[in-house]
Amino acid sequence: MDVNTTTTNQPHAGAEAAATVPVAALESLAARLRPEGLSLAVLLPDGAVAWQDPTAPQFFQRYVVPQLRGITAQDSSDENAVTSVGHLPGITAAAFAHVNKRAVAAVVVVAGRAADFAPGEDVLRACTRLGIDATWLEQQARALPAHDGHSVQTYARLIAGAMRDQLRVAGLEQELDALSGQLSNTYEELSLIYQLSSGMKINRRASDFFRQACHDVMEVMGVRGMGVALRGDNEHQQEPVLYGPLSLPHGKVHRLADELMDVLRLRKSPLLVNHLAKDKTFAWLGEHARQLIAVPLQRQDQVLGCMFGLDKPSGEFDTVDSKLLNSIANESAIYLENAMLYDDVRGLMMGLLHAMISAVDAKDTYTCGHSERVALVSRRLAKEIRLGEHEVERIYMAGLLHDVGKIGVPEAVLKKTGKLTDEEFAEIKKHPEIGARILRDIKQIEDIIPGVLHHHERWDGRGYPMGLSGDSIPLMGRIICLADCFDAMSSSRTYRTALPLEHVLGEIRKCAGTQFDPRLAEAFLQIDPGEITMMLRDHQGQAKRLIELQQNLRGGN
Repeated sequence: MDVNTTTTNQPHAGAEAAATVPVAALESLAARLRPEGLSLAVLLPDGAVAWQDPTAPQFFQRYVVPQLRGITAQDSSDENAVTSVGHLPGITAAAFAHVNKRAVAAVVVVAGRAADFAPGEDVLRACTRLGIDATWLEQQARALPAHDGHSVQTYARLIAGAMRDQLRVAGLEQELDALSGQLSNTYEELSLIYQLSSGMKINRRASDFFRQACHDVMEVMGVRGMGVALRGDNEHQQEPVLYGPLSLPHGKVHRLADELMDVLRLRKSPLLVNHLAKDKTFAWLGEHARQLIAVPLQRQDQVLGCMFGLDKPSGEFDTVDSKLLNSIANESAIYLENAMLYDDVRGLMMGLLHAMISAVDAKDTYTCGHSERVALVSRRLAKEIRLGEHEVERIYMAGLLHDVGKIGVPEAVLKKTGKLTDEEFAEIKKHPEIGARILRDIKQIEDIIPGVLHHHERWDGRGYPMGLSGDSIPLMGRIICLADCFDAMSSSRTYRTALPLEHVLGEIRKCAGTQFDPRLAEAFLQIDPGEITMMLRDHQGQAKRLIELQQNLRGGN
């Protein structure tokens, strides 16, 4: 118990020994005795006064308490016994021991004016020793009730019982406070883990996830710096970072990350260093920070990275801190492993999609790369109208696959240089529906089918395959429609050469509200033409090399 046990004048050097008795408890007990003309005092085991009632009458403060000095634990060592204190002229007193951890921590004394108080020889000698006027003392004594030894002992027993009850209650309150603090900390830890778990979206960037995780941990643990480092061969590798008010010079974060990874790969358990300046491995860090805690991001004995904290505002890093940070690291490692698996699956899926596109492009070298360019332009337009990151990427994927149905269109029709007959055009018009049928059984990309099915619909309703108009056309279809027409006009085809960019943009402006969604057309025209030109120039160079490779292969056959 946190108790201030001092005298009313000067604190005694050994007052801490009686610190198991709360001052509030002593004041409460003293208040019970005052109406009865009694006073309470607490002595240390060596007999020195640790506490006395500061509001007691002067008779007690100047005459009684000074004479209590010297009552030691030996005089009252049994915590259950209340003993009478003799040899105090004009005073009746009883004492009992306050025992803490099987040792006498203090002696509690209840004192009052003796029934036979008179300014006799013993009282006069005491007055002389204490520098008190005997006449004044007699006047003070008359104002107080007299007590015999039996009554004082009775009051002392009552006080002893009340003190034990109060100390027991205080102990329970202390345990309750400690439990409440533990529950509060546990709640914060669980809230933090839940918050991290809620943010574990496998398509979320690792940098965003760990930045939020570090800031959340800093708030709970109160550290001055929190950082993360990921293993070098990790696909989500990022530069080691340190967040918070504590900063390190250039290059030091990298050095710390490298050394922590070396240490944690071997120990695979939390690392606590509370005196960096004295540590053999991290002594160099001592000029920038005092303490270090680090835990591995580990899955199935594989260390994927580490999280580390620097400088706890008060106290040292302990097992509670390491357990919390280790729990956070375990959750983060699950996210990281899932993100890596997601990337693997996504990479496989995108590889298969590109293989399908290549199969379409292989049927007509003049449109080689068209699907990729439409996807790039669609993505740029989706960003321009401020769609979310996920929607932007799905539109890009729909752009890639918008012509996949041309696999079902005869090559003779696709490669025809002259005007198509009505029958041939009817074959071409089937490719959106063919593409939708090809994709409909792939659950993971069913949300992009509207872009494939409706990319030839027109704003005025004169498109195909369903003749939809206006906002009834899915947004994905409207975006890909504009991007598809832009690439068709700006690329060379079997029946004509590429149109100048100025002419293409003019056509888009002219057809806004008839063929194209006017709002999308306006947004597209706000994009810097040079940006689109540069974006497509790189891709067209790659497509040209692919065409040459295809032609060489055919020539070899």
